[in-house]
Amino acid sequence: MSHSKKSKTPVESPLFSNQTLLVCIDIQEKLINVMAEKERVLANATKILKASAELGLPMLVSEQYPKGLGKTALEYGEAPVLEKETFSIFGNAQMAHFVRKSDYKTLVLFGIESHVCVFQSAIHALKLGYETIILADSCSSRDILCHNLAIRALAQKGATLLPTETFIFGSMLGCKDTHFKAISAIVK
Repeated sequence: MSHSKKSKTPVESPLFSNQTLLVCIDIQEKLINVMAEKERVLANATKILKASAELGLPMLVSEQYPKGLGKTALEYGEAPVLEKETFSIFGNAQMAHFVRKSDYKTLVLFGIESHVCVFQSAIHALKLGYETIILADSCSSRDILCHNLAIRALAQKGATLLPTETFIFGSMLGCKDTHFKAISAIVK
């Protein structure tokens, strides 16, 4: 029986690389109040936003017609906020350019509504060749059935569905990571 030598190359984070972009979709003041399980969405989205700031993960925030639907209902730090009037983030030229001009290969999407803006953004991302991760417990719709059906359809189309905490902890290697204590406090 032979034993292979341990690799001298450090193991990379299993769920995050410098080619990953988090995209917060339309969690806005007037929309969030009519979402099913809005407390869950707000709590999980807040965890993502705080963890991304702690870990230095790049993020983009979209706002669907903010004049009518209000501003983003969460603190999002210094992430760029781009307005849109299309359902998909790729329907907005400025947003599509922001994503395409980079070396991002993986998009991590969360927000509302699952069956409209998140769904169309994810379908476009998949068609454009991006690895697409949906943080399903950080998404919702007005009707939970619409959310569930959209999430299931996205999985069938090739998107990876994950819980928020799986992504957050998957952005580190383990408890010896310099950010572990801060991230643990955020998740609790």
